[in-house]
Amino acid sequence: MAAMNVTRRNFLSGAALMSAAIAGAGLAGCAPQTTAPAPSAAGEADTLATTGGTAGFDGTGELPWLGEAPTIDDGQVEEELTADVVVVGLGAAGVPAARAAAEAGAKVVCLESSPKLNSVASDMAIFGGQTQAQWGRGDGFLDKKMVVNMHMEECSHHVSQSIISRYYDESGAALDWFVAASKNLYMAPESYAEIPAEGQANYMFPYMYPVPETYDYTTEDLPCYPTSVGFSSLATVMEDNLQAAVDAGAEVRYNTKGVKLIQDEAGAIAGIYAQAAGSEGYIKITAPSVILATGDYLANEDMMKFYAPECIENGIGILSLDLDESGAFTNIGEGHKMGAWIGGAIEQWHAPMIHHMGGGAGPDGRGVIGNNGYLWLNLRGKRFMNEDLPGQQLENQVELQPQRKAYQFFDASWPEQLAYFPAAHGVACIYRDEPLPEYTASGLRINVRTPADIEAAVEEGRCLKADTIDGLLAMIEGMDTETAKASIERYNELARAGEDTDFFKSSQRLFPLENGPFYAAECGCALTLGNLGGLESDEDCHVYNTDRELISGLYVAGATQGGRFAVQYPISLKGLSAGMCMVYGKIAGENAAAGK
Repeated sequence: MAAMNVTRRNFLSGAALMSAAIAGAGLAGCAPQTTAPAPSAAGEADTLATTGGTAGFDGTGELPWLGEAPTIDDGQVEEELTADVVVVGLGAAGVPAARAAAEAGAKVVCLESSPKLNSVASDMAIFGGQTQAQWGRGDGFLDKKMVVNMHMEECSHHVSQSIISRYYDESGAALDWFVAASKNLYMAPESYAEIPAEGQANYMFPYMYPVPETYDYTTEDLPCYPTSVGFSSLATVMEDNLQAAVDAGAEVRYNTKGVKLIQDEAGAIAGIYAQAAGSEGYIKITAPSVILATGDYLANEDMMKFYAPECIENGIGILSLDLDESGAFTNIGEGHKMGAWIGGAIEQWHAPMIHHMGGGAGPDGRGVIGNNGYLWLNLRGKRFMNEDLPGQQLENQVELQPQRKAYQFFDASWPEQLAYFPAAHGVACIYRDEPLPEYTASGLRINVRTPADIEAAVEEGRCLKADTIDGLLAMIEGMDTETAKASIERYNELARAGEDTDFFKSSQRLFPLENGPFYAAECGCALTLGNLGGLESDEDCHVYNTDRELISGLYVAGATQGGRFAVQYPISLKGLSAGMCMVYGKIAGENAAAGK
């Protein structure tokens, strides 16, 4: 997402960043917010201090972010309900969970702490199915062994292969089921096809279809597989799915959060206490199955310090749109806490999602020239990496540089060079003379650049421009210009020779800086979009305690589900987290309804 410099002290002031970064950032259906005070781990409205060092695991086995479970007695209960299944959280996982459980015949109660469902994504990575078949990407399109092994490698084998494997097997059919709820969803025949007027408000499209002739994922060291789909308004499709759940009998309680799980004498789930906004009393819901789909804990700094201390140390800001009616963040780990309070195990390895979108990213989340692997120099004037990297890995490299900053250089030949960059997330790989139509989905805009885009970036100060290299370097404050000139000369030498013997970048993306005017875009740290780590789970969405024993009746889906991602967010599959939310939300709903 947008690359912005953020100090440790404004880690939780995401609202100050949102108005500058949300508008067209591909977060369909979410209105920009101007104020969003972040609650602390204990639930107060004040923001947490960030003056101390990060915590991390301290060897005691204690969870400093957890706090004590609230004590609730019958005298505090102001309403009682019964259900077969309670779904806590109505986001990308909770909505399909509610629909699946309700359609299976269960009596479903849904709790959502916001005044509406939460939709913060627009893409899904999907394998096979009838919907994908219309684009030649049906069952068997991608090799399962290749896909699963790549995911396991990207996550350092800290995740559940069974979860990844089942996702491959069932995502196609799950997508078919999911989109069937949206009767007015238009299917685009190609990525950049013209959309008829009646379909422009709600359409679905395949990413990179047809695949650009210059991109062959089978030859890439870090491939991006052409299997993702996008929505112009995923929120609309989710609303249709939630309506299907309501039509099947589900009850929805907005502005109402889950507070504490209830267990019977044997330790099985017997229900949950909930609380409506503004109320001091509680709602007691008796139910044999509860699905925790409360999202991640990005806005809980205590949890971030414990599980992702490097994000705090590096001053990484957050971009979160999960808000309640007062503007407070709701992705503060409430589901994680409820699970942990009854002995649920939190997985050890978590994955920050930090997509670097390139230098000078604007309000739409698009870097000036994408996160393309042109020449990148740090403030010492030195080249420091093979720039032919996906955005997640680029972020990792930027965080290692002086002042956590680098500059991305390109020249006037960029229009003909774009076609040689990978058809991947955050990459500008398609050139157009004219802008895309206004209705174009935000996700599709990411990969396209026009001359007007670059000119606007220069006018807005997001990109530097000069007729000469010397003139350009003189514009960069703090840059060692003599070393930078030598680095550029060396890079040009390698490019003309056609082989990068210094950092081994692919020769097809080894472009010399020789045709003025010349450009440079500052690349600071990007924003964290989520921190993914949850309760230990299996492919049936069961939750396990710290002895790896089943907690009967407790299910988990979405960002609260462990076993999906670890160390860093994988880049080979665009929209994988949202896709997994949908698929495992469906699985959780079905299993909870069946009590299995």
